[in-house]
Amino acid sequence: MTTRAAIYLRISEDKTGEEKGVDRQLQDALAVIRERGWVQAGDPYQDNSISASKRNVRRPAYDRMVADYQARHFDAIVCYDLDRLTRQPRQLEDWIDAAQETGLAIVTTNGEADLTTDGGRMFARVKAAVARSEIERKGARHRRANAQRAEEGVPHGGRRRYGYEPGGLVPRPDEAATVRRCFEAVASGASIRSIVADLQREKVPGGTGAGWGNSRLRYMLLNPSYAGYVHVGEEALPSDKVTPIVSRELYDEVRAILMDEKRRTSPGPGRKHLASGFVACGVEDCPNTLRNHAGYFTCQVKTLNNHSRFIDTSGTPHASIKASILNDRLRKEMALALLTTTPAALRGDDAPSVAPLIAQLDKLETAVAATMADRDDGLVSPQAARARLLTLRDERMEVEAALDAARAARTSSVALAEMARELILSSGVPMGPKHVIHEVLPRVVEAIEAMDIDRQRDALQQLLAVQVQPGRGADRIKVWHLVATHLNPDLIPDAEEAAA
Repeated sequence: MTTRAAIYLRISEDKTGEEKGVDRQLQDALAVIRERGWVQAGDPYQDNSISASKRNVRRPAYDRMVADYQARHFDAIVCYDLDRLTRQPRQLEDWIDAAQETGLAIVTTNGEADLTTDGGRMFARVKAAVARSEIERKGARHRRANAQRAEEGVPHGGRRRYGYEPGGLVPRPDEAATVRRCFEAVASGASIRSIVADLQREKVPGGTGAGWGNSRLRYMLLNPSYAGYVHVGEEALPSDKVTPIVSRELYDEVRAILMDEKRRTSPGPGRKHLASGFVACGVEDCPNTLRNHAGYFTCQVKTLNNHSRFIDTSGTPHASIKASILNDRLRKEMALALLTTTPAALRGDDAPSVAPLIAQLDKLETAVAATMADRDDGLVSPQAARARLLTLRDERMEVEAALDAARAARTSSVALAEMARELILSSGVPMGPKHVIHEVLPRVVEAIEAMDIDRQRDALQQLLAVQVQPGRGADRIKVWHLVATHLNPDLIPDAEEAAA
């Protein structure tokens, strides 16, 4: 019976990605099979640039070969050396058991390892033990070298960090400017998605990485190295050797924003109509908002049967208006606001910082835990502890309210700034010059209408307060600008008056 030989190929590190190392191993393995008169069993099992020394590293081709051997798809294994097959004594013992139980032959291209004999098994075990010892000594040297670098305030080695020259001590000017830009953008409220989109659109080089993506940018923004820290185990300690690209205050602010559990990362549920729930009925004392029904936005006062809502029994007519008329008017007002408001006002440059508030919450939680521990240990009376906990609860509620307000301000201002930037870029005209508003306004209105309805509703809620009065005519639509207050009072009826 002809022996069926499987070929296993592996190289620990392929820096070029050209797989020349495994190609050389393949040619030597094919030569051994020809010399012995064996036949090759299927395609070679190949793990390129994968280590065999770490137990937690999966080798897909190796695992597939083990499964095929258990299914008796081959009778021999040909590899370059035993340490190509495995560097783990436990795995070697599995192959030794296989050789003893089934007569599996394992042949290396630089000599034969006969695991069916006690001498061959001793040789294989000694070789595996030596290889394991070399790995452990190498790991110890690396750990000691990293510890020494950390003690000296020097970053650990490896691939060059984006923003720094090799060695990680001195910033590379052009990349450092990009790093600062990204940190400042997040601190100003920009989303990671929008920053990545800008970097990609501007074709900013990604340095040693594969390009800009959300995960890569987030990893960079959470890396304390850019604030002059070095990693020591699980900690990040300040270093006087590393020139920081951003201040530690800016890094702390950005980290607090990105780690905030309530940070908005996805839009809410879908909507069908722009103005539903946002536009108030203009009848005195009517608290209802208009809802879309059969192409009209209408106050639902006549159909309400919920006693928790306002029901008018006087017979007074309430607001109703054709949906297309109201939508056109609202999009026009939104376009005017975005075109005539400064970027700083839209971006919310005065938006409060969330980092100090989050830090304050952490301190309050620590104080609560300490108070409870003192009470349990008998250091303070239960009455004193209760009084202290009530005070801390009130302080926490105040901080949480301020934090919610800061989050809302940041989210709304960022949404407006991003929308304005997209609209202005799509129109091809800079924001602000009054003499171009008449020309640009229709295009911006069209661009707003083309946007996702959730984004339109978000912008409407942040930009405008709207009321529709009963009657006929467009003048019964009353608009108050919440951000572009220079457009108040009332409404600018057309673009020419906005430019005047």
